[in-house]
Amino acid sequence: MNNEESVTPESVSTGAATPNLLQRVIMVFTAPGKLGEALRQTSPWFWTLAIAAIIATIAFFLLPPELMRQAMEAQAAQRPQGQEAPDPEAMLRIARIGGTLSVLVVQFIAAVVIAGALYLTFNVFMGQENSYKQYLSAAAHITWINLLGFLLVIPIWISKGDMRISLGLGLLLPDVPSSFGGHFLNSITIFGIWSAIALGTIESGLSGGRISAGKAVGTVLVLYLIWVLFSAARASIFGA
Repeated sequence: MNNEESVTPESVSTGAATPNLLQRVIMVFTAPGKLGEALRQTSPWFWTLAIAAIIATIAFFLLPPELMRQAMEAQAAQRPQGQEAPDPEAMLRIARIGGTLSVLVVQFIAAVVIAGALYLTFNVFMGQENSYKQYLSAAAHITWINLLGFLLVIPIWISKGDMRISLGLGLLLPDVPSSFGGHFLNSITIFGIWSAIALGTIESGLSGGRISAGKAVGTVLVLYLIWVLFSAARASIFGA
């Protein structure tokens, strides 16, 4: 984390100073377009992503064991009849360790995949000339919006005793979704849409004004819709 002098989104646009990590995180929520302009000059991504991933990992590790046990029991209920059930305590330990590690790793994998999708869409199909690192930096910063959503859904998990709940349209459903349509609604989350809009706005800033905010946001929302369809299909097939 740098100790640069304090800057405002307006000063960033004039190249007065490079915002530090805290300032960039604030800009993700308050001025994503100006953040995109700043990322044209410098494209930090590793610690931006790593710190958010570490916070999410710690939060997951601190989840009550009973909540994880309930999630495992729900999965066990979907197991085909006659299939031998593993030792619950052993599975709980494995799930706690494996789940915690997966939270950390998935953050990096998601950022790499998102950056690749952005590079392909904006550079190959829309003629932009940004580097992959710039797209990776944009994806890393968006992780903080998803982190906020994760931290807010944890109290709901604990109160409802169900880790399958998401802050999406699935909350309107009377039961946990089991059909493709239910999983589709459950995959459309408030923070997913927010992330897509903010990411599109960042991409407009990265383009140096060559792509309007509306066009960039619309493009990223289409990518988000494709991901939602994929997630819903996977969940309906594998029962995730």
